[in-house]
Amino acid sequence: MQGLVRVLVAGEIVVTKYGDLIDDVLDVPLFCPRCGRTAGLTLVADGREAHLECAEGHVWTDPEVAACGVRQLLHLSTQGSPPRFPGATVRIDMLPRISEDRTLYPPSPDVPGHLLRWEGRVLTATGTPPLTDCLHWARRLCAWALPSDGEVYERLYPPAGGNALDAHMAVVLVALALYATAAAADLARIEQVVPDRAAEPLAGAELRWLRPAGAAGLGGRLRVTDVHRLATAAPETYERWRTAARLVLAANIDDRPAAALADQNGRLPAVADDVAW
Repeated sequence: MQGLVRVLVAGEIVVTKYGDLIDDVLDVPLFCPRCGRTAGLTLVADGREAHLECAEGHVWTDPEVAACGVRQLLHLSTQGSPPRFPGATVRIDMLPRISEDRTLYPPSPDVPGHLLRWEGRVLTATGTPPLTDCLHWARRLCAWALPSDGEVYERLYPPAGGNALDAHMAVVLVALALYATAAAADLARIEQVVPDRAAEPLAGAELRWLRPAGAAGLGGRLRVTDVHRLATAAPETYERWRTAARLVLAANIDDRPAAALADQNGRLPAVADDVAW
């Protein structure tokens, strides 16, 4: 069992469902299909699956109950106010933050010419340095995977055994993988990257030494702290970060057709732009 979470809800669990008879959506309470109970139900998330249990011991599933919703509900319940059940959608960013110096690493004089030319094309097309865009998409991919996948949940979410530094470095490595994939394909926009292909740069250790050039006054480079961690981490530490990044991508690409990031915009949660690179 990975990322096992059990949440007993004293009252009713209300979800939004489509009503065929009225051709509209409506809020309805979940109920046990055998005894009809609507209160005192337990929501259970295990791995990527979820189910419900009632006080009589009946167990069933519902399309509006997903593992991500159960883990989000537990997270929200610690915030003080009774939350509404998020259902089968990732609505919040549960990734922990680290507090550190955000000074950017100086521009490297050794950036290959083809990377400089490619970064220039992306900057011209989007107005944003490619790494900055990659980090934003990476955070969204990580924020979706954390409550959706039990192993990612245990690795990155502090109450489940994870830690903020591992979560941060998972975001960095997913971003570097997106960057390397977009550069190799000479894409003008990061949103054109298909996450399935971004798993390839994570197969080895080459991302440890990838240093995006960025743009003067606009960022787009790694932090000094990130460069130091990548360069000096023990092999087992880097492997832990790399594994977390690979699991994040796997959670986002398993059981769904390959699609560019732009086509997954509605599925991924919104995240605050509160981290500077």
